[in-house]
Amino acid sequence: MFLFQDSESHSGKEFVLAFPDGARIGNLRLYITTPVDGTIFPVHIKTPLLSHTNMKVIVSSGQETVVEIPSDLTVSDTSKSYKSILVQAENLIVLFASNMQADSGDSFIVYPVEVLSTEYVSVNLDSKNGALKSMTAILAVNDQTLVHLSLPVGSSVTYNGNTYTFGSQLSVNLRKYEIFQFSSEDDLSGTTILSNYPIAVISGHQLGNPSVSSFTTKDMILEMLIPWKYWSTHYIAISNPVFSSGDGELIRIFTLCEKATVIIDKSGVHSQIKIDPASFYEFPLELAKSAVITSDKRVLVSQVSSSKPFSGSKRGDPRSMLPAPLHSWLNEYTFSSPGKSKGGSFEHGLVLVAYSTSVDTTTLDNMSLQSSVWHTIAGTNLKYTALPLSEGDHKLKCGGILKCWGYVFGIGVYEEYGTSIGRSFTKVK
Repeated sequence: MFLFQDSESHSGKEFVLAFPDGARIGNLRLYITTPVDGTIFPVHIKTPLLSHTNMKVIVSSGQETVVEIPSDLTVSDTSKSYKSILVQAENLIVLFASNMQADSGDSFIVYPVEVLSTEYVSVNLDSKNGALKSMTAILAVNDQTLVHLSLPVGSSVTYNGNTYTFGSQLSVNLRKYEIFQFSSEDDLSGTTILSNYPIAVISGHQLGNPSVSSFTTKDMILEMLIPWKYWSTHYIAISNPVFSSGDGELIRIFTLCEKATVIIDKSGVHSQIKIDPASFYEFPLELAKSAVITSDKRVLVSQVSSSKPFSGSKRGDPRSMLPAPLHSWLNEYTFSSPGKSKGGSFEHGLVLVAYSTSVDTTTLDNMSLQSSVWHTIAGTNLKYTALPLSEGDHKLKCGGILKCWGYVFGIGVYEEYGTSIGRSFTKVK
């Protein structure tokens, strides 16, 4: 039996982040909103280890503040770096970040310093082109932070002239706000990352394409990782229903527990698998379908979309996303549509999952969702839908005391972004 202890959420007053380098030069941006009504206050953004960037912006409730970040603050290859970004606010904010390049890019939600921890597992992707790399950036928030990496089977990382493989350990010392990024042409998914002090970890791929995709176009994928202590036992994965044709998503399940038993339910069809820390399990999720994932021990679920046509010249290319477990859903969310296409426009949207009894009372930007097309998730009392979004700030209110969750997305010309709209950070005891 699992017990849950309430903790913090995705909103906060202090954040650290880094931008792993893409295959192309892009536009780096921060998207800031506040969940606190009737407020206006400053937010400070700086590079704490460099005399490079130091700015102040004003954030107002009901508005999205977009901040351009110099493009030379991306972190390259396997290296240490001082290119960290510190965001400090005088009231609660919700923060998203994006690296948008020509025909590529992704966005990710940034979690506050107060929910960071010391145990993570890297989420990346296999390279269909050997010149392109998996990459994971680690940021320290304390001096004398010691980080240990244990790589998965079949992968290698070269650092300071030494090559590390499965069975060997790569260790680095970091000062406060220093970055260590490791990269490889191999799939680094499943790398365990352990530290003596809390760290932030951002993981992805320069230009990836999952194995389930029949198209060859690629896209950058990025997500801020969830610490192991917040992993859980019950997830819903949803392949975006706005697409009418093409392939679905690649779902992966990770654990740090021995012999975790996982049950996967796709449209009433059950399968049971076992996973260990040395491996992960993956399966395809068909287009516009859902999967219910339950486990007897804590797991992390990731989903990477495939390339597929949308409308006209727009195509949904790969994006990475970490669905929030059911116990971490919230009653209300304030979020952005965190993407601005480098070469065109985005079709923004929200994939939302809610309890069936709350559908009629759930609102998005104070508008009822009763007339939306909802899909039932077999064997549950949950439904999901896809909703169009305008660019900017949005507020989602779930019906009554019941909670909901969703992921925001944008589809452009050979590019797509997607990330969670938020979550609580509830410890599994």
